[in-house]
Amino acid sequence: MPLKAPCYIALAGLKDFGRLVCALERTPMPAFSLRFNKRDVLAAQTDIINGRPVIYYAESDSKDGQYLAYRVSNGVEEVLLASSVDNPTFVYSPILKVEKFPSALARSARVEKKSGYTVIKLKDLSSLAKVAAYKTIYDEPPLPLFLFKERGGKVILGTTMSVNDNETVSYFYYVTLAEEPKEPFLRYSSQRVEQPVFSVRLDEHGYVYLKVIRLAADHPLVKTYE
Repeated sequence: MPLKAPCYIALAGLKDFGRLVCALERTPMPAFSLRFNKRDVLAAQTDIINGRPVIYYAESDSKDGQYLAYRVSNGVEEVLLASSVDNPTFVYSPILKVEKFPSALARSARVEKKSGYTVIKLKDLSSLAKVAAYKTIYDEPPLPLFLFKERGGKVILGTTMSVNDNETVSYFYYVTLAEEPKEPFLRYSSQRVEQPVFSVRLDEHGYVYLKVIRLAADHPLVKTYE
């Protein structure tokens, strides 16, 4: 089977990339340092759709960085490049420096939204939190929530999921929000009768936390019902 060109999706910044690869993960994802569109970026593959890799990236000059260090402490989120793993209060993503990719991986595919994710609109934030948090029942990390604005100005928050590992259809579950949240996490409880709320902290007990990843623009693989 020929290698398909991936879909590269820009994130809002390096903090969102650090949150994606490190936050709430049992094992942080490796970050690939490469040149893309004549810019130095850090990139990570999180999904595959119709045989096409889905790669999220953020601009970063990581020439001197060997690791991406991430932590949240007292409501303050930090992301920085590090030369070594020497501070136990951080979690670290190893930076793999790519000299050359197969030509198919070096360019971003033009993918029509109608051939992207199958979208499912949910009624409320609680339903979305249940989708993203369900893996935590089995001691697996939660699914990331992607936040973006559509060209009409609608604020969309959603997550991607296949029904099972052998499923060929990938779904994007989403809700629309009245305004764009500033906090990097969504706090959710299955044990209490309360609505999920956005938060900057991870240290309140009895909750599941979901990371919010901001995109630089709308999602190229998502066509909503809005």
